[in-house]
Amino acid sequence: MSEEKPVEILSGFENLSRESATCMSCHREKTPGIYDQWGHSKHFGANVGCYECHKAEKSDKDAIMHKDFVISVIVSPKDCAQCHEKEVAQFDRSHHATAGDILGSLDNVLAEVVEGAPTLSGTSPITAMGCGACHGSIVRVNSDGSLDKSSWPNTGIGRINPDGSKGACSACHLRHNFSASQAREPNACGRCHLGPDHPQKEIYEESAHGIAFRAHKDEMNLDSSKWVVGEDYNAAPTCATCHMSRTKDLPVTHDIGERNAWNLRAP
Repeated sequence: MSEEKPVEILSGFENLSRESATCMSCHREKTPGIYDQWGHSKHFGANVGCYECHKAEKSDKDAIMHKDFVISVIVSPKDCAQCHEKEVAQFDRSHHATAGDILGSLDNVLAEVVEGAPTLSGTSPITAMGCGACHGSIVRVNSDGSLDKSSWPNTGIGRINPDGSKGACSACHLRHNFSASQAREPNACGRCHLGPDHPQKEIYEESAHGIAFRAHKDEMNLDSSKWVVGEDYNAAPTCATCHMSRTKDLPVTHDIGERNAWNLRAP
């Protein structure tokens, strides 16, 4: 096996900022779970704290004042692009980024009619928890800067954010540890790619690839920083192996259909 070479990651800051240190002094008591997740993340090692991701301008639609700081609850791809510019550019040209566009399609309208039961706000709970949980919502902002509860919380991959950006990086990189190994798990993709209309999870699990993954998961070396098939693991391919992850000949990509893609929707 070749010598381990880490993938390109955030270089970070020399010290944790005063603003983030202030956040941590409170959140380690108020939200210890989030604090612990962050403490095990790459962000922690790079001194990237709460404020670096949640800071906002007063002119932002979803900006609120919180403990003397102007912040946004939502961290959008536009925010992530401050450090991960290449990854966000790749994502922006992918089908994942446009997953929220289905909200205006005939498919979605018919689904809402069939499920029915819209609330007084005009949002069907089934749509919000079913379609929106994966495809994303159009996040609406109330007049006081708070987020409309019918559209938030939401981590759908095609979420339409108040800043105009599309997507939610936390759909795959679950907050607040943002683990690469977690995103490499087939189940990370399978939480949305399942069911009768898009049964990729079931197909994978019953295939030789899925069986091999479950049988040899302890040999998959998911925590490797570079995770190159044929070098760091060879027991089984995952979704990420074919669609995203680095190979001997190809770099990592966040454009999920750049290498191979099938569109199963009717024209």
